[in-house]
Amino acid sequence: MVLQEAFLKEEYTEQKQIRSWVECLTNLQISTVGHAVLGLSDLELRCSYNPETGDDIYSIDISAELNGQYRTIVAFYPENRRKDGTLRMDGNYLNGRVTMNNPKQSSNVAVLIFNQTECIDETLYKCRVTYDSNIGTQIQESNATAIYVEASPTSPDSVPSYIPSAGIEEGMSVVFTCTGNVGKPMGKFRWIVYRLNANVMTNANGMTKQESLYDNVTTTGFEMPGTCTFKGTSQLTLLMESQDNNAIVRCEVVYQDVPQALYKQSNMINVYYSVRNVTATKSHLHDTFGPGQTTLTCTSDGNPAVRNEDYNWYKMSQQYTVIGTGSQLITNATVGESDVYICVAQNSYNGKTFSSNASIQIKIGKILNS
Repeated sequence: MVLQEAFLKEEYTEQKQIRSWVECLTNLQISTVGHAVLGLSDLELRCSYNPETGDDIYSIDISAELNGQYRTIVAFYPENRRKDGTLRMDGNYLNGRVTMNNPKQSSNVAVLIFNQTECIDETLYKCRVTYDSNIGTQIQESNATAIYVEASPTSPDSVPSYIPSAGIEEGMSVVFTCTGNVGKPMGKFRWIVYRLNANVMTNANGMTKQESLYDNVTTTGFEMPGTCTFKGTSQLTLLMESQDNNAIVRCEVVYQDVPQALYKQSNMINVYYSVRNVTATKSHLHDTFGPGQTTLTCTSDGNPAVRNEDYNWYKMSQQYTVIGTGSQLITNATVGESDVYICVAQNSYNGKTFSSNASIQIKIGKILNS
């Protein structure tokens, strides 16, 4: 029993020494250099190893996981074999877009250069070295490494669509939608609303523009088959106000946290709002003046703008009788006709009519002879 245990121990030690002696190829590994970007690429897949004296390297193969199985796609050969690196049958999909550099005796690195990257290249890779030692042919295989293919985004598919697309009035919620390729890893959309006449920044045309950034709106997406890119969708909901009339809504791509010069924007948005800010003024600067011709002017704000025929004038003393129509009223005032004049302006949209008014007092006094 003791002799048997000693024999087994000696046999185990001998086998361990044999394994240590046979596995003389060291530091076998596969790694990537550069970036795998869809299209033109600078990616390199490198298989490196350290042979021992007496090892006769036969081939260095790279295999890729395709359809759930590792398949040899390319074979390299050391200098003494005087054979060029070749694509294997399972690697024909690489034809025309890779360069194969055999290992040099001084470097022992086989390099597969991807001049152009496609979606299929995103997978796991292993390196396998076949060599002869003094006990026969040996094969060693590396751990796996992965290639992750990135893809640049493009401009949104179209200008932002919005619902409702017509008849928008203040107080309505309008939903803007933007879609398009946001790249890989998945980028996002951000929204910018430019509002005109907001008294913030004057441009060359004398108009004012205010920029409002909506950077935290969610972008949802899914990877588009065969493209290595994500199709993104984002929606911005705005509660429309009068200041949103003539606003421009822009959808912009943000990729890897950096805003890109990739955007589409709407035309000016037409937002209806009721007439307001009605003002009546008179042609004389003095509060009291003598009899004669006086011009009263009425102005207002609204969308649609108040038409000239939709200004009506009244006197406080005859408040139910229209004394004139139009944005201007010319009246011949005489002594004793002091009164309060009222301008009523109205506009209409979506089947509704709105009105607002302003008043101004005219005092007529006697002209004193000098």
